[in-house]
Amino acid sequence: MDNIYKKIENELENLSKEEREEILKKLRDEIDVLDKQIVHLLSKRTLNSVLIGRVKRTLNLATYNPQREKEISVRIGSFVEEPLSSEALLRIYERILDESRAIQREESDKGNIFNLSADKMKVGFKNLLSKKEFIFVAAFFFAVLAFLYFTFFTPNYYTVPGPVKLEVKRGEPFSKIADDLYVEGVIPSKTNFRIAAFIYGAEKKIKAARYFIPNGLSYLDLIDFLLTSHADLLKTVTIQNGASIQWVASKLKDDLLIDSSSVVSLSTNKEFLDSLGLNSPSLLGYLLPQRYNFYEKSSPRNILKTMYNGFEKFLDDSLKERAEKLGYSIPKIITLASIVEGETNKKDEMPIIASVYYNRLKKGMKLQADPTIEFIKKGSWGRLDYADLRIKSPYNTYENYGLPPGPINNPGKAAILAALYPAKTDYLYFVADGSGGHIFSSNFKQHQKNAEKYRKWLNSLKRR
Repeated sequence: MDNIYKKIENELENLSKEEREEILKKLRDEIDVLDKQIVHLLSKRTLNSVLIGRVKRTLNLATYNPQREKEISVRIGSFVEEPLSSEALLRIYERILDESRAIQREESDKGNIFNLSADKMKVGFKNLLSKKEFIFVAAFFFAVLAFLYFTFFTPNYYTVPGPVKLEVKRGEPFSKIADDLYVEGVIPSKTNFRIAAFIYGAEKKIKAARYFIPNGLSYLDLIDFLLTSHADLLKTVTIQNGASIQWVASKLKDDLLIDSSSVVSLSTNKEFLDSLGLNSPSLLGYLLPQRYNFYEKSSPRNILKTMYNGFEKFLDDSLKERAEKLGYSIPKIITLASIVEGETNKKDEMPIIASVYYNRLKKGMKLQADPTIEFIKKGSWGRLDYADLRIKSPYNTYENYGLPPGPINNPGKAAILAALYPAKTDYLYFVADGSGGHIFSSNFKQHQKNAEKYRKWLNSLKRR
């Protein structure tokens, strides 16, 4: 009809007689259809008026309600559209209201004269649409359905070797996921992918994980895959201060499902250590204890490299310059830090303990550090006896002078800083105070007194 309206508006005078007669016929046909719809709607409205009359009768209400009819007139006036004027529309509705009121009154006077059935209230397609209109609506519906099926249910194929790896980090926005998939060629349209996610309500449900996406997934299949597949979850792993390589390997096995023997073996692999630029027989001492975010089933090589990079990032140029100023190489600094880490968990004591060992090194004294003996005994923690102090090993600081050949654990940041910035003291000895800390002394005589107090405290515990 829009085309006919435009022709009448712009071309009527130039149309042939036959064309004008054809337009006239189409307009009359359209009016016939509209008349049928109007009559149906008027009948439905009148039926509702009859029902209203019956309800009013049960409530003892008058048929005529001036206030209600005034409200209807105001509302109807707001619906006016050209070419009808507001006045013309209200005149038409006055006739409709008059007839509705008359039928209500007749109903009220004569009783239930109309047999109202549910069938009369139904609105069928035949009443609302012509055959052509019905065909058009049906065709439009199926076209939309076909478009949706083609867009969201047909497979999308990427051209790179599969499966495509997608890593989703914690807190990453959905738009970043869509961008990554688009760049990799997994999806041809970010907009369609977002629509599919909206349909699923998946924008905030995709877990931080590593996904391996197979080829040929539709948009909806891809969303379902991201929500339900057994992906490698992103987990936070905390490496504790003073951890051994074996402890790190066990932690990675428990948290990330990684073969612990591969971690232990790789930590002493010369080719791998050379690739890191680390001149050391082992990674022990160089895996910085802190929190890391790793995907499950990651390769041991990538994990250990990330942890070593954490160490390198922490030990910046200023700290390396500090080591040079002290006259010690980085491996020696880390070795001393690992001993400090083994002695105490108290950060405020670490610089003092570091000063004790530096003072002993300057005087040419043996370090006599218990953590080195515990390292030799492979984690067999407990009170040492004199036989332990005589174990033959280059790590036995009771038998050998100077620092041991390398670190005995992975020291934390506080211990490393304590080794780089020791307190200025003249202490040469320290002993446990029984409360988790230590008592320090500058001479052996005072140290013996402090050690005797500690032994008496231990004996008192045994007598309890």
